[in-house]
Amino acid sequence: MEYFAKFTRHIATPKKQPPTGAASQLAKFEKAWKSVQSAGQSQSKWRALPVDRTPLPTQLVVMFDLLVQEDIRQADADDSTTGACMEFLLGNNILESLVQLAETDQPVGVRGVVIRNLSTFVSLTDDKLLVQKAVHNPILQLLRSYATHAGFSDMGASQSVASLFSSRQHIYDEDF
Repeated sequence: MEYFAKFTRHIATPKKQPPTGAASQLAKFEKAWKSVQSAGQSQSKWRALPVDRTPLPTQLVVMFDLLVQEDIRQADADDSTTGACMEFLLGNNILESLVQLAETDQPVGVRGVVIRNLSTFVSLTDDKLLVQKAVHNPILQLLRSYATHAGFSDMGASQSVASLFSSRQHIYDEDF
């Protein structure tokens, strides 16, 4: 028995390997999303600050960059399946949550940040994504919300809304 006890002391537990590829991208995406969620909570210390003094813009860029990179990788590989980050986005209604965050515009300016990032995302990804209910409905909701908030004068966001509307119109024209 003593032999086995000595033997087990010399066996090292394997070190946890860092995730690679899609798992690594998904881990980054989830981390960025958790940061966005925590900054957007009503009791968050970030809610009283202008959006550019919060982690929201940076984390949203990280999220949407990962989604676009994933889409490009899959297009290059002729892979028609949905990637891990996109599955997470669709399965957790992230776009709907972002639209709700944009509607409150707390922290101030987050509406423009969400609109710009979503517009860039929509313009850079495959059109087949727009017909997904989890993507199409939040975009429509964001457009309606933007139209009802008179006085929203962020020129960059206005251009982004025009781009979103154009993308939405393109899908609408193809459906009918």
